[in-house]
Amino acid sequence: MTPVAYLLRGLLMLVAALLALIAVALLVLRLSFSQADSLIPSIESLLETHIGAPVSIEHLSLSLERNDLVLRLEGLTASTDQAPLLTLPSAYLRLDTWASLKAFAPIFSDARISELDVHLYQLDDGSWGWPDPATLPLLFAQEPSVDLNRIDRWTALVLKQRLWLRDSQLTLHGREQTLALNAPRLLLGGSDELARFEGTVNILDADTPADQRALPALIVQAEMQPGPGGPSDFSAAVQLELQLDHLVALGDVFRADHMPYIEQAGGSVRLWGEWFGGRLDRVRAGVGIPQLTLRQQEQFAVLRDIQASGEWERDGDGGEAWLSGDAKSVEWAQPDNVSEGPALPRHWYLTHQPGRWALRTSAFELASLTAWREYAFLPESLTRVLQTLSPSGQVKGIALGQRDGHWGVDVALNDVSVEPWQQAPGGGPLDAWVQARDRRGRVTFSSDGDSQLNFPGVFAEPMALRHARGMVEWVYDGPNTMVSGRELDIDWNGAEITGGFGLINGQGRGQFGLNIDFANVDAIATPLPQWLPVKVLDEGLLEWLSNDVGGVVPSGSLRLGLPIGENRSGNPPTVALALDIEQGFLPIGEGWPMIEDVAGRLSFKGQTLSARVDRAQSLGVQARDGEVTLEDDHLAVDGELASSAASMIDFIQAIPEVDTSFLSDVRASGEVDGDLQLTLELDEPDTLALDITARPSLSRLSHAAFAQAPLTDIGGELNWQQRGERFALLGNAQGRLLDGPVRADFDVPESGISLGGVVDTGELFTLAGVDPQRTNALLNGRADWNGHIRLEPSIWLGFQSDLVGVESRLPAPFNKSRGTPWPLEIEGEVENGALHARLGEVVEARLRLGDAVDGAVAIGRAATLPEVPPGGGLALQANLARLDVLDWQRALAPLTEGSGQREGPPEIPRFDTPVSLMLDTPCLSANQRCLGALSLSAQLADQTLDARVGGDIVSGRVAYQPALERPLDITVASLDADRLVGLSLGSESAPAPDSWLAAVETSPPEVFSAPAWLGDVPNGRLRLAEVSLHDHRIGPLTAYWQTGERRFALSPVGLTLGELSLTGELFWQDHQTRADIAVRGGDLGTALEELGQPVPMTSRVTRANASLEWLGAPWQVDLARATGELDTDIRDGRFLSMNSPSAKLVGLLNFDNLLRRLRLDFTDITGEGMAFDRLKGSATVAGGRLTLREPLQIEAPAATLRFNGHVNLLQRELDQHLGVTLPVSQTLPIAALAVGAPVAGAALFVADQLFGETLNRATTLHFRVQGPWTSPRVTLKGP
Repeated sequence: MTPVAYLLRGLLMLVAALLALIAVALLVLRLSFSQADSLIPSIESLLETHIGAPVSIEHLSLSLERNDLVLRLEGLTASTDQAPLLTLPSAYLRLDTWASLKAFAPIFSDARISELDVHLYQLDDGSWGWPDPATLPLLFAQEPSVDLNRIDRWTALVLKQRLWLRDSQLTLHGREQTLALNAPRLLLGGSDELARFEGTVNILDADTPADQRALPALIVQAEMQPGPGGPSDFSAAVQLELQLDHLVALGDVFRADHMPYIEQAGGSVRLWGEWFGGRLDRVRAGVGIPQLTLRQQEQFAVLRDIQASGEWERDGDGGEAWLSGDAKSVEWAQPDNVSEGPALPRHWYLTHQPGRWALRTSAFELASLTAWREYAFLPESLTRVLQTLSPSGQVKGIALGQRDGHWGVDVALNDVSVEPWQQAPGGGPLDAWVQARDRRGRVTFSSDGDSQLNFPGVFAEPMALRHARGMVEWVYDGPNTMVSGRELDIDWNGAEITGGFGLINGQGRGQFGLNIDFANVDAIATPLPQWLPVKVLDEGLLEWLSNDVGGVVPSGSLRLGLPIGENRSGNPPTVALALDIEQGFLPIGEGWPMIEDVAGRLSFKGQTLSARVDRAQSLGVQARDGEVTLEDDHLAVDGELASSAASMIDFIQAIPEVDTSFLSDVRASGEVDGDLQLTLELDEPDTLALDITARPSLSRLSHAAFAQAPLTDIGGELNWQQRGERFALLGNAQGRLLDGPVRADFDVPESGISLGGVVDTGELFTLAGVDPQRTNALLNGRADWNGHIRLEPSIWLGFQSDLVGVESRLPAPFNKSRGTPWPLEIEGEVENGALHARLGEVVEARLRLGDAVDGAVAIGRAATLPEVPPGGGLALQANLARLDVLDWQRALAPLTEGSGQREGPPEIPRFDTPVSLMLDTPCLSANQRCLGALSLSAQLADQTLDARVGGDIVSGRVAYQPALERPLDITVASLDADRLVGLSLGSESAPAPDSWLAAVETSPPEVFSAPAWLGDVPNGRLRLAEVSLHDHRIGPLTAYWQTGERRFALSPVGLTLGELSLTGELFWQDHQTRADIAVRGGDLGTALEELGQPVPMTSRVTRANASLEWLGAPWQVDLARATGELDTDIRDGRFLSMNSPSAKLVGLLNFDNLLRRLRLDFTDITGEGMAFDRLKGSATVAGGRLTLREPLQIEAPAATLRFNGHVNLLQRELDQHLGVTLPVSQTLPIAALAVGAPVAGAALFVADQLFGETLNRATTLHFRVQGPWTSPRVTLKGP
């Protein structure tokens, strides 16, 4: 045989052996398959070992069909004592041997499974599995990763299977309820050219109605075609349609504790997947949900009409996806001030590659992310920020993802606001760019509008910002948190703030630091506490800073260290504050005036406040180069002062709890330089220590009570010292007072104020408002004086001067030569108002000054100072040896000339205290002539007056009571007028007329109108009992008067003169006077005799009336200017004298001139006068003429005379007709008639001498009387 043949034969034998072995192996295998039931216990034990629970198999068989292995299994169960785990009634599995060997994986060409029931239980950790001790053979990752290659391999493997699953379900046992996923039929089959997969899944729970159990929750359809490279290079398409009606029940079972409840769901979700070349290439999705309601605790969300579509495409080993969707309306429990942006992003974009992925979204509301942060897949650096800061605002866009296990998040935010956390600031709204990497993060923010920045443990209120920029970084290191802010640049209420902050917190301990710089801080418009870290300042300091402290800060800085949590105990905050201040103001202490216009630097460090004051002022007191410190409520102030005098007084008066009321009436002008040192415990006002050294340079200093006596040209040095409520004023000053030098030494309150100087009497009169030129003749000169003011225990004032150098020319007892000492002493207690004054032995006064003045004043050497009890009023007593009224009047006249005194009666002052006045003098003199003794006593209370006068001249009483109808009542008991005759103020006496009646011959004065002050004259009454004149007695006189504005009425008036009674009334209004007078009585001669006048006529009955009006005052009566009527009726009288001055008053009765003009001589028969029976007539006065209305008729026994005509009162001329009627009797001689009837005899005698024989032929003679009434011309007109 050839070698080839041997080789071929060997190979055939080898093949035959191999086939024999295979046949034997198959035979053995078939024999072993027939013994499969014997393997059940081993298999049960093996499965029990793997799952940890008892396993039971009723039947198990293995067989070969052709070349495929077939497994039949029945009655497989696995359970624990508490719950079932797995039930498989029957299963038929045919393994495709060659395909499995090629795929290195089991591939079943025919798999039929019926009524499979798998039970899963929700474990305590929220995962799903089997309860202990059973172990689920499949591992479910809590956070599965996405591996496209693995998905491709599993998809290829699944699609190679031929599977039929019937009436199988997965039962899920949740903590609260049980849910079953039922698959009536799942079919995976086809051919080598095309494979299909389809099936439905129902979701069943206890509440699912029976008629709805058949409704599928999930419908799956898939097709697969082998590719050019075989089954591994397949193409496939998968479609899933998920009905969401049962999503509520499914969500309740799978919901973790932190996941929201699905309250309501509906609609459907459709997915389309495509594989090419054996790889997943594209996935598309469509969502349509009418309403979806989610709830988590108080948070809820209701989304209506949700429409979304998405797509995923492969990109190498990864892919990218797009999702766009929106809900027609979204309702959720959103916080306040949420923007109107969408609650969820409308657009999503996802990319992923092996080891990395990234997600981007469109804009949405940040608050929704904060509210639902627990359900979002976010890094810890972001979730902790969302949890602690609770941000709100608008997310303009977000990008997040992972690379190699490291997180990265970038977020663009708009109008974002965050809450403070620990001591880290919050605020907003701001625009921000957020970058987070794993546990680190950074925020770059800016705002060009109004926003806030809130440091909760530092400032009292959030910072109101106009713009803000800066960066905040944070790091989470386990339980530790580090936050830092830097490059801060903000505009806070117009101020520029730069700097940063830092926060470290962990394990309950931490530290917060703030480092910022200020610029242009306006702490005037905005209170200072709103600018300062008030929550870390000392309580006492904060109270002081809150009490009106402020200013403008051009620049400043704040350094703050604040412990957090347990680190606070025994670790106080550290604060360092430095501020450059302009226009500042701050208090000194409670009740003290403010320090204002402060310029300098204020710093606070270690609970110590200090200030360098370049300049400041308080109530006008300027301070410079000063230092102010406040440490532990101890205030210290030191500096130089410059002030006007008025401002310094205002400042001293404003010092609290110190009585400086004595300065309230002080006025000053000039400048004061000095120094100030002050220390004070704010909680103890009694610890005040104040020293003010003042160097005045004043041009004027005055007191309101002595405004006309100011101090001028003042210099010196004064020191005000105050310790608590105690104070002292030390030093000296000099100046000028009343044009004389003055000096003052101060030791207040110990010894008081010592004063001294020189005074000029002319300045004193100027002080009193009197021109010294008028007083030089009375009192002049200069004198030294000394004074003292003591303030403790009460204010006491003393004044002394001997008045040497002063000359007084006043009447005695006040006259003094220039070299004669005349001690003047004045002292007084201000508190009780006691005042004692003495001028030599002339005047002494003890007064008590207060709301009312009481006390006593004595004038004269013989006067004694009366004792007046407190409240007893004011007593004035004068006892003068001689009182020359005219000397005093002449002496004091220059003082009243041109003084501008008001016209009218002297006003009776209102006295708040009773005043009594007593004046006694044995000699009331005038022109060196002693008129007699005089005593006067008067009582004044309120505005009432009761005065009594007694003496040789006058005695009577004057009473004034304003409440009565006639307040003024004057009663004169007696008046010796003869003592007053001849008194004159002038040195020369004018010649007196023959009698007082002759005075009417004077020229008429200027017309006086009734003055307006007449209305101030009170109504009253005058009663004059008796007036002595020329050894005659006149009276009594009674008169009542009433007054009004420019009106005076004297009504009624009654006067008795001899046997006559005069009654009537007089009215004076404006420039007109009217008088109505009636005379009734007996002998007219007795009235003239009482007046001391010659008696030209006597009568038995006298009746006369006069009604006259004239221009001017009542005393300006003048018949030449008057108008009115006169009538008279005198009976049984006699003309005693023809040349009396009384007869010259009226020309028509001037018989003396008349008879003289007739050239008759009746000397022998007129010595006895001419008797008449009646004298009657009436006349009118008007236009300066007296006109007889009817003849003036004189009826005598022997003749009757009738006068007609008028008298020119202005020219004093007569123009009258005289008719004389004589009864003719031859048996009655003229001489007899003259003797028996003198009047008739005189007439006949005149007629006989004139007419001779004619008289015998006629009984009536007519004459014309013309010319001046002192020398008229008489012409016979005829019978």
